Parts: sequence; C-alpha cells; structure tokens
Amino acid sequence: MKSLFLLTLALAPAALQAQSQQCILQNAVLNGAYVVTQTGTGGSPVWAPFTGPVATMGRYVFDGLGNIQVTTVTIVAANPPLNVTPPIVVNGTYTVNRDCTGSLTLNFSPNPNGHYNLIASPDGRQIMMISTDKGDVLVATGTRLERRD
Repeated sequence: MKSLFLLTLALAPAALQAQSQQCILQNAVLNGAYVVTQTGTGGSPVWAPFTGPVATMGRYVFDGLGNIQVTTVTIVAANPPLNVTPPIVVNGTYTVNRDCTGSLTLNFSPNPNGHYNLIASPDGRQIMMISTDKGDVLVATGTRLERRD
C-alpha cells in the first residue's frame, strides 16, 4: 500500500503537467468548419424580444487565430414563434487556453453580444459550450466537419 502511495505521489506532477498542456496549440486547435447545435432557454437581452425555448444549428468556421464566422444558422424560438434560416452571418472571437478551456463571443449587433465558456477536445474535433449571459440557460456542442492545414 505504501509503495502504491509513493508511486502515485511520484507520478502525479508529470500527469498534472501533461493534463494542463492538452491544447498546446491554443487557438489553433480550433481550425476549420464545425456543425454546432445549441438548445436551452433564451432569457438574456441577446435574444430579445424572444424568450423561452431556443434551438439553433449552424456552420461555425474557426480560423485558428481567434476569429470565428457563423456562415449558416437556423434558429427556432418559441415565444414569439421564430424560424430564421440562411442567409445570416455572425462574426466573433474566441480564445482557447492550454488546458483546452476558453471563451467565445458572438457579435449580434445591434443586440448585445453572446458570451460562452467552452471546452475543446485536445485534437480540436469536438467543442462544448455554455452561455454565460445572465438569463440564458443554453448549451451547445460542435463537431469539426473538415480540417484546414
């Protein structure tokens, strides 16, 4: 038992260091087109005048440098009823930290910007996001469609 404890103690710093450097490419880990779906409840000024259940699906293009463009999006909201389909383009920015956490901001001018915390998979194939705007309860997942090198 004592030897297991000592082995764990000896290996822990290396494991923690490896874990904290999962996304050493940082912003470049997200590069290319992703399909992103989002569901939940919109209640912040970002969604005004719509409140209540929301579902979106879009094509998000990350440039690997911290810029994002949503080139196609379908939005369905329930109160009042809304169904927005292309063409719509939304620009924004993102940051990925070395531990694969980060943030994303979508510019919805003239409405307020939408803000999200994100986690990217170390290979950049998957993204998980949650809205941080007061009044929103929204989660999103994204899967890379293509890779640009």
